[in-house]
Amino acid sequence: MEWLSLTITLVTALVASGIAIWQVRTQRVRQVEDSYVARYWSLLDRLSTRTLRGIDADSLNELEDAAVRLYFRLSEDEADLRAQGWVSDSTWRDWGGAIHSQMHRPPFDRLWAETSQDSDAGHDYEFRHLRQLWHDASYDPAPSRTFRRLLRRTPWRRSATTARRSPARYPRQIG
Repeated sequence: MEWLSLTITLVTALVASGIAIWQVRTQRVRQVEDSYVARYWSLLDRLSTRTLRGIDADSLNELEDAAVRLYFRLSEDEADLRAQGWVSDSTWRDWGGAIHSQMHRPPFDRLWAETSQDSDAGHDYEFRHLRQLWHDASYDPAPSRTFRRLLRRTPWRRSATTARRSPARYPRQIG
């Protein structure tokens, strides 16, 4: 009888610990995502309405040029975080497609071409993920480690992240 009681107690403690760890990790993922959303909006605040609409895309002032280039770095950081498992599936679906479409709009497309050339010459980041996103809107730099990949695919985790974020909550595309 004592073994049964001890076994039930241990199993209960393990399950409770697992749930607590999962909840803490989910909260950290949310905090990381929210901080990057805040950085995104602060960059957008630096752009004029004409720039956001793609009008007079060739006549950016220095601050707007810098904001667009910082947007590329932010987007690359977001993809890096996704590869490390710090961005949920549902959030990446929103971010990945929006980054792809944003990069193909003026003036982002022109500045991306310049940034790519600078990167090829070794003057800027490598932009490994953005290069993939430029060509493929469905590119997903999902975690490659076996444990993280298995954790991502569990049904209870997928339903929790899908229910949490809706595309309308954090719109990524501008203009």
